[in-house]
Amino acid sequence: MAGNRRKAPFRYVLDKPIEFELYIVSLNFTSAPKKPVFAQMHDISRSGCLVSLPLEIPVGKNRIRVALDFVLNEQPLHFEGLLKWNKEEEGRHYYGVEMEVPDEEKDRLQLELRGLAGANRIRVM
Repeated sequence: MAGNRRKAPFRYVLDKPIEFELYIVSLNFTSAPKKPVFAQMHDISRSGCLVSLPLEIPVGKNRIRVALDFVLNEQPLHFEGLLKWNKEEEGRHYYGVEMEVPDEEKDRLQLELRGLAGANRIRVM
């Protein structure tokens, strides 16, 4: 019997999107003004997430660094990462975020994800 060959971490789809504030930290290595953008998180893994925003950000060939401040279950979390891709559906803009989760935060993120699973607020994809 073959074992699980999955290389990417499991993705957890949120039953109800989590609302949070996203900040654009820099665009092509140039600092951006710190203004919050209202965002929704639709899924999350240990290394990234899918978010939607009411505005279009030109990901394409740009290097866009963002900060995410959100609460999954109980603890506030803060991670930074890069926008990797985008698509538009029904007037909303969706972005794949590659999160940079420090080693000391990985266990805490996993604990928060387990809490969501225990409350039946996520499903594994």
